[in-house]
Amino acid sequence: MTTVVIDACVLIAYLFDEDGADFFESLLLQARHHEIELVMHNINLGEVYYDILKRNDVTSARKGYNYIRRLPIRFEDRVGDGLIYIAGELKAKWRISYADAFAGAQAILLNAELLTTDRKEFEPLKQAARMKIKWLR
Repeated sequence: MTTVVIDACVLIAYLFDEDGADFFESLLLQARHHEIELVMHNINLGEVYYDILKRNDVTSARKGYNYIRRLPIRFEDRVGDGLIYIAGELKAKWRISYADAFAGAQAILLNAELLTTDRKEFEPLKQAARMKIKWLR
């Protein structure tokens, strides 16, 4: 089964019906039918939560968070040594946010494709052939 790691920007695009939301909705349908596995680290889920909170109030942000938790996504909460090592190495070598370093590290550890909109941050990593990346838009 294909595994796809989701960056925070993907869920933000989906929640706010931005470009790429329809494509992600098709992935959710595939995940519901167990055709693919969608994975997101809780660190990146926290990034989605604070983005919702910046745009809305706490009640709306918590509703959005609870909605997300019911989607067919495996939310990963383990932060083992391997994840820390890879995330730290990505952050030290490339100009990416710490949360994005965790999304990238998760994809590398799972040998999965990373779904993101962050071309500026992830294009250099794709060019370095360390990651499989799919652009949402």
